[in-house]
Amino acid sequence: MGLSSLAANLPMKKSGDMEQLTDNVYLHTVPFEGYTITGAVVVAQRRAFVIDTLISPQAVQPVKELLADVAPDRRVVVIDTHHHYDHVYGNAAFSGSDIVAHRLCPRLIREQSHTSDESVPPEPPEGVPLPTITFGDRLTYVDGDTTLHLIHTPGHSEDSIVVYDDGQRILFAGDTVEWPLPEFCQRDGYAPFVKTLRQLKQLPIDKVVPGHGPVTGKEIIDANQRYVEGIYEAVRAARENAVSRHQLELPAEWFLPGGVTLDATYLAAHKANVEWAYDDA
Repeated sequence: MGLSSLAANLPMKKSGDMEQLTDNVYLHTVPFEGYTITGAVVVAQRRAFVIDTLISPQAVQPVKELLADVAPDRRVVVIDTHHHYDHVYGNAAFSGSDIVAHRLCPRLIREQSHTSDESVPPEPPEGVPLPTITFGDRLTYVDGDTTLHLIHTPGHSEDSIVVYDDGQRILFAGDTVEWPLPEFCQRDGYAPFVKTLRQLKQLPIDKVVPGHGPVTGKEIIDANQRYVEGIYEAVRAARENAVSRHQLELPAEWFLPGGVTLDATYLAAHKANVEWAYDDA
């Protein structure tokens, strides 16, 4: 079954502005600058885990309303899958809650707040509270029938993590896995990215919830790996043949599953990936 068909056949139930994926898993998706961003809530026995806080405290208001409705007595734990603004700018909505991330994430959030990159919007007026709990390779929460493994997965960024619910075989992928294509944001990132994707394929996964794109099956990991390996192989060949960065002609369809078409946002992302890989190869 193709990725698009699989995504279309996964059951989803609406809960206000949230979508209910399973009995205790809810998704919240917002549009932003040509693409979508998805966060998640996992309600356990004693805790409610909020995975990514999206682009502002206002953007996650439906999450707060859901928590008040279905988990009013749970301790809220926020998980930042990495430092990029579209995953952490809503942290202030959960003031006083634990915020968990990779140990590199606090520094990278601070650096992002002072960046000269005009593509990064200013922080919200409420600020961006930094993670209060950090870890290296792995951190596991066991809460009643729910076990969540937080796993360091460098490649998209050096602080990227995923959240794996082993009871329900759901991978909350952040930006480690994306649809229709991954984005390259880590220098010298090729080897760790491929290693990460190969390791994720060893997990028994039924559903993947990417930070960008629809819920799919495990096939998305293979598709992302083929894209990463294909781009880097092509740009290495171009460099060996003295093709300059600005002469590169590597259409996205060469590296994507058949039938996938890109809109302007992801065509631009593909072009940026090719140039990034050329500089990185």
